[in-house]
Amino acid sequence: MKKLQLLGILLTILTTNVTFSQIRKAGNYYELNDLWKKDSVSVKQLLNKFDLNISKLDSVQFFKQFDFNLELHDNYSHKAYVYVLYKKTGEVTMESFNYEGNLPQPNKYVMVYCFDDYVDKKIINIKVF
Repeated sequence: MKKLQLLGILLTILTTNVTFSQIRKAGNYYELNDLWKKDSVSVKQLLNKFDLNISKLDSVQFFKQFDFNLELHDNYSHKAYVYVLYKKTGEVTMESFNYEGNLPQPNKYVMVYCFDDYVDKKIINIKVF
């Protein structure tokens, strides 16, 4: 169902009078090794704050394993740990959230990724499924 919605949005964008020059990149997305290279200190702060040990969990990539990622999000309970850096003020917040799915959290998979927008925030997410 979500794939159909995404396809509908994409078709709407392509059939309107939007040119590609009007579409601009909003920020940088990175995960796994790139994230460890660029923001290892921030990731370690988040891991330490919530006493997380993700070393024995299998990594899931957001885009490269999109179908599996979607299955995990749609079906399984998971915990999300979020690190937000507000660039203008230098303020950092760290929070955790529980998501209840139809199936229990298997404690087998982890997603670690960052979206760094060009203007205001850098957001690092760790999701444990």
